[in-house]
Amino acid sequence: MCRIIGLSLLSNRFRLIVLLSVVLSLLGCATTKSVHEEYQPIPRHLEENIERNEFSVAKGHDVIGRLAFISLEKGDTQPDIARHFSLGINGVSAANPGVDIWVPEAGERIMLPLSFILPDAPRKGIVINLAAMRLFQFKGDSESLAVSTYPVGVGTEERPSPTGQMYVERKVIRPTWHVPASIAKDHRKKGDPLPATVLPGPQNPLGEYALYLSKSSYLIHGTNKPASIGPR
Repeated sequence: MCRIIGLSLLSNRFRLIVLLSVVLSLLGCATTKSVHEEYQPIPRHLEENIERNEFSVAKGHDVIGRLAFISLEKGDTQPDIARHFSLGINGVSAANPGVDIWVPEAGERIMLPLSFILPDAPRKGIVINLAAMRLFQFKGDSESLAVSTYPVGVGTEERPSPTGQMYVERKVIRPTWHVPASIAKDHRKKGDPLPATVLPGPQNPLGEYALYLSKSSYLIHGTNKPASIGPR
């Protein structure tokens, strides 16, 4: 079962602001240090221990994960960091205003926004929050609930992702992309015609895996452009 919810961006931002305010307030009760002073960067050899995809859900709780900080090394970019820690590039950029996306300074410390508000939906199967641009897969029951979460790219305002309850009709490894007529038309207008089908491989925008949904022509799939995960 798959649920795709379209919470308003304003509502989602409000909830995130409230959450961040609460976090900062709690930190302020314990110490007068700033958030950046309180959370020291995590050494490179310990980065793999940072929770990023798999979380247990405490009964009655709506928030999983925690914020973390790392120090950048020479050659790191924000898209690299976002991909490594399963975050969307927009989320990393918003959490680190003033840090250059492509050429940040070596040694610069950045925040990893690895704390997530669970979607306001039944905690069963796959739930995609379009506003948060994040997928959640719930496993277990109310007594022992776990969730896997990953960033996603979603539709544009002109061609939005659908909302509602759907199910996965079939799963395909190394799918062939049958180019939709609307996308083919857009590319012809730009002077960049596409073939009718794109076979599996590095040029296939579906990536290595695809879940075909019960709503015709819509999929949850991989990508050949990791930097596209996070924006619309």
